[in-house]
Order: sequence, then C-alpha cells, then structure tokens
Amino acid sequence: MIKDDVKIGEGTKIFHPDTVNIYGCEIGDNCKIGTFVEIRKDVKIGHNVKIQTFVFIPEGVTIEDGVMVGPHVCFVNDKYPRAINPDGSLKGPEDWQITETVVRRGVGIGGNATIMCGVEIGEFAMIGAGAVVTKDVPAYAVVAGNPAKIIKIQRPKQ
Repeated sequence: MIKDDVKIGEGTKIFHPDTVNIYGCEIGDNCKIGTFVEIRKDVKIGHNVKIQTFVFIPEGVTIEDGVMVGPHVCFVNDKYPRAINPDGSLKGPEDWQITETVVRRGVGIGGNATIMCGVEIGEFAMIGAGAVVTKDVPAYAVVAGNPAKIIKIQRPKQ
C-alpha cells in the first residue's frame, strides 16, 4: 500500500505497489523499489536509488542519490528498543527516541546487512552482504563482518 502522503519523483518505479508499505516519506526521481519493502514516515530517499526486495527503512533514515540497497537490508532507528517500560506498561510513541542515520551518495549495501542507527555511511562506501554496521563508515571504504570492519579503501572506477 502506498499512502497518499508519499511524495514520489518522476520516473520512479514501484514494481508491485500492492505488496509494499510506504507512507509519509519522500522518494526522488528514477528510483526502483522492489516487492515487500517498508518505508516509513519522514524517510528521505534521493534520486536514482535502487531498493530491492524485503528492505525495511524506518523513521530517521536519509538515503542520498545513487544508493543501492540490497535485498533484506534492515535499518534500525532506536538504540535501546523495548516493548515495555520498567513498570510493565506498553511503550508508546513518546517512549521512543529515534536516532538518525545518513547514507551518502553512491553507497552500495549488500543483502542482509543491518545498519544500526546513529551512523553515517560515506560516499561510495560498500557494505558487504550480512554486515552489521555499528559505527560510521568513511567514504570509499569497503566494510564487512559483524561488527563491520574496514577491509580496504577503494575509489570507484570511472
């Protein structure tokens, strides 16, 4: 379902609109969004972004132009997630603290990666499949593992 409050740029393709959950966000021009994707309110997605199947993007995430988000990537937006308060009451919206995450231009994120909140992934960085990103990733870095560690710095070929 795509809610009426979503701003979708020209040329963007959402391949199976009946299988996504997209609301309150902005999606740039010429993006491609696969099936079973959830993009929540206040998310900002740049132009020419590819988001593959089963990706979860919660509040507090900004994705700049030209980013590739592989299948099953999960972004996290709360450093201390809990269902209940210490008194046993169910947490409400006022009990959550969203921590922002920024993915800079040209980043590639491999399938099944988890991006913890509060990080910035620098331009043209590459996140390996299955990596768990727990801290900032510098521009052009290739990271992998749990937690993700820098393997090398590699500028993309022109």
